[in-house]
Amino acid sequence: MLQSKTRWQTVEADIAHIRSLADELGIHPLTARLLYNRGVTDFEEARRFLSVDISQLHDPFRLDGMEAAVERIRKALETGEKIRIYGDYDADGVSSTSLMMRVFRDLGADVDYYIPNRFTEGYGLNGDALRAAVENRIDLMISVDTGISAVEEAALAKELGLDLIITDHHEPPKELPEALAVINPKKPGCSYPFDMLAGVGVAFKLCQALLGRVPEEVLEIAALGTIADLVPLVEENRVLAALGLERMNQRQNSGLTALMEVSGCDGEVGAGHVGFSLGPRINASGRLDSANQAVELLLTGDPDQARQIAEELDGMNRERQKLVEAIAEEASAMVEAEPEKNRRFIVVAAPGWNVGVIGIVASRLVEKYYRPTIVLGIDEETGMAKGSARSITGLDMYRALSRCSDLLPHYGGHQMAAGMSLPQENLPELHRWLDELAGEWLAEEDYIPCSRVDGELTVGEVSLSLIEELERLAPYGMGNPTPRFRVTGAALSRMQRIGRDKNHLKLILEEEGQTLDAVGFRLGELAEEISPASYPELLGELSINEWNNRRLPQLLIRDISVPHVQVFDWRSNGDKGDRYRFLAERKDVLFVISDSRKRREFLDKGSQAGVLSWGEVESGTCPSGLKGTRWLVLADLPVTIGCFPEFLRSLSRVERLYFAYGDTELDHGLSRTPEREQFKRLYAFLMGKKGVRLPRDVERISRLTGLSGRWIRFMVDVFEELGFLRLPDGNLEMIEGASRRPLTESDRYMRQLEREKVQELFVYSSTRDLCHYIASLFPYELNLGGTGTWTLKRKSG
Repeated sequence: MLQSKTRWQTVEADIAHIRSLADELGIHPLTARLLYNRGVTDFEEARRFLSVDISQLHDPFRLDGMEAAVERIRKALETGEKIRIYGDYDADGVSSTSLMMRVFRDLGADVDYYIPNRFTEGYGLNGDALRAAVENRIDLMISVDTGISAVEEAALAKELGLDLIITDHHEPPKELPEALAVINPKKPGCSYPFDMLAGVGVAFKLCQALLGRVPEEVLEIAALGTIADLVPLVEENRVLAALGLERMNQRQNSGLTALMEVSGCDGEVGAGHVGFSLGPRINASGRLDSANQAVELLLTGDPDQARQIAEELDGMNRERQKLVEAIAEEASAMVEAEPEKNRRFIVVAAPGWNVGVIGIVASRLVEKYYRPTIVLGIDEETGMAKGSARSITGLDMYRALSRCSDLLPHYGGHQMAAGMSLPQENLPELHRWLDELAGEWLAEEDYIPCSRVDGELTVGEVSLSLIEELERLAPYGMGNPTPRFRVTGAALSRMQRIGRDKNHLKLILEEEGQTLDAVGFRLGELAEEISPASYPELLGELSINEWNNRRLPQLLIRDISVPHVQVFDWRSNGDKGDRYRFLAERKDVLFVISDSRKRREFLDKGSQAGVLSWGEVESGTCPSGLKGTRWLVLADLPVTIGCFPEFLRSLSRVERLYFAYGDTELDHGLSRTPEREQFKRLYAFLMGKKGVRLPRDVERISRLTGLSGRWIRFMVDVFEELGFLRLPDGNLEMIEGASRRPLTESDRYMRQLEREKVQELFVYSSTRDLCHYIASLFPYELNLGGTGTWTLKRKSG
């Protein structure tokens, strides 16, 4: 067996409704199921989902505060007032700032932008920046992707005579800032039909209202911020992302084109490229220095300048990656040094940690330990700690921080991510409170990540046409996750480690002559965990592998399970020292050897594994505590078959079975038992013979009878045991008138028959036959067809 890393949860579905949806829309039933899984059950809604159109955008004036904001901006444009866009330093904030700047410049506005420095000013509106704006004779300030919590700052702007329009998408606090206009679809009382826009989405709606049309010229910027900010890619976000990606692939924006080139996005760019390549590079400048470079990249029309900035951002991103690796290593060491303290909620902090990358570190820790996590950098001069939080399903991070608000002068965010700052001395108390909340809100199973299963497939059901149709559901992201399928019913035709460092895994699955390639990135180590004779179940995402002018279906592996006891066929006469040492490191491994007297010398000192002899198994004198055995290693052949099934079934938790003996011992015994006719031939030859000595005459007897020497020696021993002959001092004497007795009365003969059965089953059998035998001992069935196909099911009764 191999346990999956996550809990696989199949989405329940109404099969009848799915059939109706497929028939009505003329789509594959699997596509219909995926729509149903995403809550798209209405026929018209499904048509809109599959055919994104710009007309699906809502009227921007349904956003509360929009009319006042547009009226004030138009006045500023008409009178030539100075306008400043106040943004944020992440990808959403950069995109929002750039989008507004592009539109306002096209309108001929006297406009500039300001993004606070993450390290010296922190997140959001701040008083010094407002005062500087007044000194610079700014008449109108428009915030993007920030400001919803800026109650004091809005009051200051009013006092300074600076008109302030706030556009934001974060969770609003109980008290809203008093600005000239506050636009946020989450704002209480706002009737806008979609409240999950990113900050750039809200900025886009403001521009749409201001222009009186959809600003298609900035759709790619809207898509960049929407995808990078991990908002749900449904409804309006889906429209912005899909249409924006279309424009992005037209390579009309010089900055984005240059960024795609330096990040290696050669072909068609999708949401994955934005999330894992473009977004991190946009974020890099704000994480390490100023976000202004990223804004300038999106605003420039000069290809040479765009290339220069893109390369700088690429270099910053590499530097950022090194920082993340170093801090993540330190943070992991802290977690593991105090495992009980961080059992339910991880809080780690240290001086010198770059607060620009700690959010990524928090995500890394969640990925590694699957615990809600806060990572903080401490400023030793001020004694303040700045942190980023990432959560897991079941714990609302914003709600949790709200319960600890007495300890947090500043915090904000949403269910899955947040930021905060607090005095260093408050950290132990914060950790204690959050640990208690995790204890109240989360059950033990919540600490095992869940994997959504959209449906089950066999290898034969996977085709290029199906994958191409499923692509109509893209772009994928939050709220519209990439479909994941459980692939069952296939034999493992081939397994190999691939990649320069051999850290990736490639499997070839086979069913009824059809094959499917499956690739698991960074899963190379699982090659040691999966038997080539196993029948794995895979959870993965379908894709098309285009190589050498060929297009083939491919499964990207996300998780693997082997639902049956695995058989590892290590039968050979080679040195097993390294393999044995690997197995002996575990406490839940049990070696079975031929002779209990060899127990002490069998394993190296310090080995954790248990050792048992076949004699102890046969006699039923096995020590207690064997039920914890997960891996069973047969280092020597069983003496009999009869003892094996009951012994194996008694190890109720066994997951792997290693057949790790050779066939060298067969050189000292018989590989096949002589038949009755051979016994009769030898007996007839020996009757009446005088002066026969053994073993001197064995070779001569062999020539004359055609029987092998080993057979002759064995049969003579059986005859002697049955009283047919004597061997005083090696002289063979046949006993005249000996009573007829069946061969089965000879213990030696019966031991050899049993030995032959053991050899037939455990030595000469194929790996496949060995697997069949082991499977027959457990409460499930493996039915392999003639082509190697299989099914796995519980036995009836």
